[in-house]
Order: sequence, then structure tokens, then C-alpha cells
Amino acid sequence: MGFDALLDGFQLISLNTMVWCLVGVFVGMLAGTLPGIGPSSGIAILLPLTFELGALNALVMMMSIYLGAMYGGRISSILVNVPGEPSAVVATFDGYPMTKQGKAGYVLTLSAIASFIGGVIGFVGLAFLTAPIAQAALSFGPPEYFALMAFALVATSGLIEKKPFKAILSTLIGLLIATIGLDNVTGEPRLTFGLLGLWEGIDFIVVAIGIFGLSEVLARLDNGSEMNGLDTKLSFKSLFPKASEVISDKWAMLRGSLIGFFVGVLPGAGATVAAFLSYSAEKKLSKKPENFGKGESKGLSAPESASTAAVGGALIPTLSLGVPGSSTTAILLGGLMMVGLQPGPMMFQESGDIITGALVVFFIANILLLILNTACVPVFSYLVKKLDPYMVPVITVFCFLGVYLMNFSLFEVGVMFFFGFFGYFMNKCGIPFAPLILAVILGPMMEKSLRQTLSSTGNDYTVFFTRPISATLLFITIAILILPLIRMILSKRKSSEGKNINL
Repeated sequence: MGFDALLDGFQLISLNTMVWCLVGVFVGMLAGTLPGIGPSSGIAILLPLTFELGALNALVMMMSIYLGAMYGGRISSILVNVPGEPSAVVATFDGYPMTKQGKAGYVLTLSAIASFIGGVIGFVGLAFLTAPIAQAALSFGPPEYFALMAFALVATSGLIEKKPFKAILSTLIGLLIATIGLDNVTGEPRLTFGLLGLWEGIDFIVVAIGIFGLSEVLARLDNGSEMNGLDTKLSFKSLFPKASEVISDKWAMLRGSLIGFFVGVLPGAGATVAAFLSYSAEKKLSKKPENFGKGESKGLSAPESASTAAVGGALIPTLSLGVPGSSTTAILLGGLMMVGLQPGPMMFQESGDIITGALVVFFIANILLLILNTACVPVFSYLVKKLDPYMVPVITVFCFLGVYLMNFSLFEVGVMFFFGFFGYFMNKCGIPFAPLILAVILGPMMEKSLRQTLSSTGNDYTVFFTRPISATLLFITIAILILPLIRMILSKRKSSEGKNINL
């Protein structure tokens, strides 16, 4: 697809189409902001409306909801430490600490700018790289996906830091939680303790809201702390970052966008994995990695751009191959078929004008979301300042509604409370949350890919090392795992040599 085709796409855009784009981005922002809703629920709820819109308007609205949810998901993460949707978990790591420092407006604006840059790069990739990337994605089979998930789990879990053992413990706990439920092959219950409510496993968002949101409530009740550093007067200038501050994060945003786009192309990976990988990359590249988790701007801008860029990447296999990579793109795929579009290799030939018009609106939706998000910054900043004394009940209500509205299940609310207390205990012991959360996300995908590989090869484990992509990823993963052991041996050797010299 070239520039001429994109210019022709502008001719297809009508005022009616732009109205549905605006509706989509607004609904998407709202769905992303409310914990437990997210883009998949937003698209599913409004799917019946698309039947009478026509193919172009239907595709525009669904894509706008998807993109808007990526923007909106970090609002509650940044303000109250409750992730609006899965990929927004990473925004809690540095976004919420900066809010506690009185920088809510600054953080929200930086998040909007980073998301805009990621969205633009995702659009460029979607418009010009669809065909070659879609073909490359076909080379990923179950062995490659298992190796990729193992690499992502190890690389982003902090296992190469100076004290990796608590990160290892957190990862193992997360993998254990991921195994809860009925075995997909044998149908046998695993770690359900006779509770029927656990037969379908534990939803990731239940764990995330409990670990991050409710544990924050318990921590506040324990020490009686309120957000420190909130100004009694909010000047307009303090709500927005300086141009120099945004420019200083330009490489973090660019790296995050590229990671997000290419990870988003891979079915099953998606925005959540992309956000974790970009955060890990920035932390490893930083000269002051100890600042991450305490309010580092690059720890926010990189994953924000990655999660939004992943939307453009995720649409490539969905549109060009008819292969959804997540629950959101699966619902989107079903919606396209219901309005008469057939995703696959022939879609760009048979419905090229509709796809081109939708891509143009995808770019416009990014601009609308940037305007909406920055325009709402003063409102959100004012609210978080005024609500600070009442933040305990506010966060508790967000947690309760976020979990209950998913399946209207009080059992899941109880599970969320369990993980809230568990997260409070982890925080007291200095055990990091991120490895556990990522393991809960990647665990089922890793197990599925592993069992698919072994069942198709007669339990031949050598297949992982005979395929170039999976072998490369696994060798890197193994190297990261043994790095702490090598570092420990070297440090002991240096200390023993120092003692000999002193003698």
C-alpha cells in the first residue's frame, strides 16, 4: 500500500464516518479506564450497533474502540494504581509513584504523548509493512511461541539484577497460579481445592487488581499515608511536561513503539507482553536502573508507546491472514465477518478501498485521542487532588466494581480480596509484583505451545533446538538464567582474592 492509496482513502471519509470514529474513541477510553472492562468487552457490547452501519463505519468504530481502550487503560493505573486493562499494568510501576509525588497532570500528558507516538508508528507499520510482516509471522509455530514466551518471562522478570532470587520466587508463584483450573488436555482439575469457581482458572485481571489495587488500600490503612507532594494549588503550567522533558524521552518512545509493533504482530503476544518487554529494555539500557519503580519517566513513556503501537501490529495478522492474536482481535474478526468482510489474503484486493479508508481514520483517531486525553488532564488532576483523603474507599470501589462487572461473580471478588492480602504480604517482604503478573499472563500460553509441540513430535524435546528461531531464543534465555550464578561465583572469587591479598 502506497501514499497514493492512502490519499485516495481520504476521499472515502464522510462526516458520518468521523462521528462513529469519535464515538469509538470515547467509548474505548471509557472501557479502558474502567477496571475489568477493556477493549474486548467494549467491542463486544457495541457489536450489535455495527450491523446497520455499513462495512467502513463498522470497521472504523471497532478499530477506534480498540485504540481508545489502549489510551484509556492507563488512566486508572496512573491515578489510583488499579489497571484498567491488562497492558496498563506496567503503567502502575512508575506512573502511580509519580502521581503520589504530585505529578498526576504531568504523567497523564506524557502518557498521552507517548501513546500518540506509538499509535502513529503502529499506523505506519500497518499501512506499509502488512504483507512482508504477515508472511514472516507465519514462520512462528508452537516451538517458536514457547521459546518467545520463555524469553519474555525471563528477560522482563528482573532475573539479571543483583538480587534475583525474590524475582525467581515471584515468577514461580505466578506460574503456579497460572496452572489453576481444568487441564486443557485431560480435563483433570488442578489446584482447585474442590472449589467449582476455580475450574476455569483465575482471570489475570482479578489477580492484577488484587495485587496492585487492593494491596495499596491495605498499605494505606496500615501506615495511614496519603499521597505526598500534592500541591495545594495546581498551576496550569504544572499539569503539562516541558517540551525538553518530552524530547528527552524520544528514544525510549521510539524503542517502545518498535518493540510494541513487532511483538503485536505475533498472535498470542499482544500489547501486554510488548509493554513488559519495552519496560525491561529501558531499565537495562538506563544508567540509573534503580530509579525505575520510583517514578522514572522512561519507565512510563516506553511501555505506553509500546502498548499502543501493538494495536497496529495486532491488526496485521487479523486483517491479512484472518488469524486473531487475542480476545480483542478475535471479537474484531467476528465483527468484520458479520458486516460482510472476509479477513484473509484476498481482503486487500476484494475490499481494498474499505481497508484504506479505515486505516486513514485509524490515524485520525490517534489525533482525536491525543486531544481528548490532554484536554482532560486538568480535570483528572483536580479530582485526584481533591479525592486524596478519600482514596481508600475510591480505590476499594474501583477494585470491587472492576472485578464484579467482568462476570458478575462474587466468588471472583473473594479471589481478588485474597490476592489483595497476598500482595500486601509480598510488598512487606520486598517481593516484586511484576514477575508474578507476567507469569500469570504467559503461563497458559507457554503451556499450550509446549503441549502442542510435544504432541505433534511424539514428546521430542530436541525440536526446540533444531529450529533456528526457537533455538536462538532458548539459548539467550538459558544465558540470562545462568547469569546470576556466574555473577555470584565471580563475586565470591573476587572477595576471596581480596582476603588473600590482605593476608
